[in-house]
Amino acid sequence: MTDKEPSKKRPRHLCSLGTGEVIKVLNYEALNEDMIDSFEMVIQGLARCLYSMEASVTDVRVCHPSCGKVVFIITFITQDAMVQFEKGPQVKFEDSLKGKIASSGPTFSTCGTLMPAAHTLSSLLEYLKANLSGTDHTAHNVRQVSKEMEKWFPRPSEYEQYIPKSSSDSKQQAYTRNLVYGNEFFDCILMCWPAGSQSTIHDHDESSCWVTVVEGSVHEVQFALPRLDRKFLEAEQRDPASAVGQCGQLKAVNVAVLDAGGGVTGTYANNDIGIHRVENRTSELACTLHVYAPPLRKMKVFDQEKGLVRVHIAETRACGPAGSSTCLVLPDEGLFDVEAWNRRLSLNE
Repeated sequence: MTDKEPSKKRPRHLCSLGTGEVIKVLNYEALNEDMIDSFEMVIQGLARCLYSMEASVTDVRVCHPSCGKVVFIITFITQDAMVQFEKGPQVKFEDSLKGKIASSGPTFSTCGTLMPAAHTLSSLLEYLKANLSGTDHTAHNVRQVSKEMEKWFPRPSEYEQYIPKSSSDSKQQAYTRNLVYGNEFFDCILMCWPAGSQSTIHDHDESSCWVTVVEGSVHEVQFALPRLDRKFLEAEQRDPASAVGQCGQLKAVNVAVLDAGGGVTGTYANNDIGIHRVENRTSELACTLHVYAPPLRKMKVFDQEKGLVRVHIAETRACGPAGSSTCLVLPDEGLFDVEAWNRRLSLNE
């Protein structure tokens, strides 16, 4: 284990989960009733020009609330593309509106990054409940679940209740497993990694394992699954809960840095891919969300120095701020029934 790396906390923004597209909204109104006709003639031509734009734009919409009013909604591929538009085409078409609008520019203008369809913790769990089933990792659409995991924007108000108070203790060395939600098909667990802590090298039995970094930074070290001696394999058949034996050389095949501040934030593992170890190499607490499907009840644990392998029975703390067995997932508030809307068969429903 190397010396602890200094923490590099960077703010994580909701729109960092999106495409980076930027929307520009421009509202113009005719100077007065006498100018409405000439105003409408100009904006008709401007709308045609904007609809014909292809370079650096992904979408153009023109809203016409009433005669003498128009709203242009333009989606640019990047912030820089929007700035170039403001310096060029916008200046020119506002010149064409001079004398026809109440000011030299728009009545209202705003811009911002396109907001992604991000998950709350509650909506992510609802997705997982609807889409994870089966008795082993071959039953899962790994890529689709990974995409949905990436859409979760972690907010402290959602996950802090699952962080034991002891995790912030500078003397705490062991990581903790804290149950957020569980059923027969999967467990969702928040793991807390004190500074310098690490897991054992372990497999995932028959389960899929998705990992998303929530806070801080961790390293995931993947190893190729080693050969196991006959003593262990025979012992595992007789008593799957307490087998011990020897394993071949453990070879690291990949190291991934999962950083809540940006870059890679998630990974996936199963026994066909390999085994792994998670490490917090920083001087600050790190937290990760793990989804095991089906729930991980036992695993093989490997000792790299001694060349040993043993079966370990997984244990998970009860969730909730007081260690209760009730998962206090915050609800999505103020939402409407999307499914009911999408089920409409006619305008009369």
